Amino acid sequence: MNIDSRVEQYFDKNIKQVFVYITSRCGLHCQQCLYKPLLCPDSSDIDYNVLIKLLKIFNKWGAYKLSFLGGEPTLYYDKNNKKKLSNVISESKNIGYKYVRIDTNGQFDNEFLDDVNIKKLDEITFSLDGHTKEINDSVRGNGSYEKCVNSIKKAVRLGYNVQITSCFHKNSCPNVEIGLKNLKYMIEFAKELGVKSINFHPIIKVGVARDNWINSTNIDVSDWNTIYQKMLEIFPWDTENIKVRIPMRFVDKNLVYKNREKYYYCPLDMGERALIMPDGQIKVCAFTIGTNECVARYNENAIFLEKDCNEINKRGTLNENSVCYNQIMDYGSIIPLCMSYKPHQSEIVWNDINNKKK
Repeated sequence: MNIDSRVEQYFDKNIKQVFVYITSRCGLHCQQCLYKPLLCPDSSDIDYNVLIKLLKIFNKWGAYKLSFLGGEPTLYYDKNNKKKLSNVISESKNIGYKYVRIDTNGQFDNEFLDDVNIKKLDEITFSLDGHTKEINDSVRGNGSYEKCVNSIKKAVRLGYNVQITSCFHKNSCPNVEIGLKNLKYMIEFAKELGVKSINFHPIIKVGVARDNWINSTNIDVSDWNTIYQKMLEIFPWDTENIKVRIPMRFVDKNLVYKNREKYYYCPLDMGERALIMPDGQIKVCAFTIGTNECVARYNENAIFLEKDCNEINKRGTLNENSVCYNQIMDYGSIIPLCMSYKPHQSEIVWNDINNKKK
């Protein structure tokens, strides 16, 4: 591939992880889906040969963690090359990625987890948005809860490193009291299933394009802030049974004034990740999904710098008390943080970055 030197300069020796949105197909139609503009049942998946070229390049630059998403990644199939997700996973390990994982809705066939190449995964993360079918299916569709839970149970039985990502939405958090209860119930439910980690994702509108396609599933900002603070007081984040990852999302302005560096965590500045999209874009910030903003674009022959709407041009535009380029709404006494800022999380890239800071 021909590679623009400016793209290489940005990523080389900085990049640690790659997120591949390997297909824009999905069998569900979740109300709170953050990737709706990508979803298209008739669209083609990323060409296998092009993808492998990209993965080799990013691994050479330093990426060691790899996540496959979508759409629904388990649906991936390159008809021209007759390659499935299992083939991509196997080749990713051969390339040298140390940690390969997928995010799945768990609606796959029962035999999927028996595939020898799927078993090479270092982590399989299931999307489950409630501890009951009533809560989960209200946003993900009837029957999705039962199918996902059954898939989780089988994955645990087979010895996979199983995790859950759980969206915290309006139906699970109509107010602080109910939201706090449901969050604790979800943690206990995940423990009962034998899941090793649960990662919560509050659905919040932050003034970016993705606000337009999450319907009315977003929760109140002040409710989330209160719930987060209460969780700090009552719950041990890492126990011998399960690890809990919850994004802080907002911080008091006065705390940022006193110690901006503590709360400053920006992938755009660090260049530690790349998001490979099925439409040819290479992004850094997930808040730009569904827009034309990206760092670079790719085709079968080249990776070239995006000139017209390059998201990294935002660097340097923050005032001294801001910490996120892509959250522009005014929240009064609080400041929005990067959605990846999870100070209590135990995660391979986060730990690596923070150890180097020390």
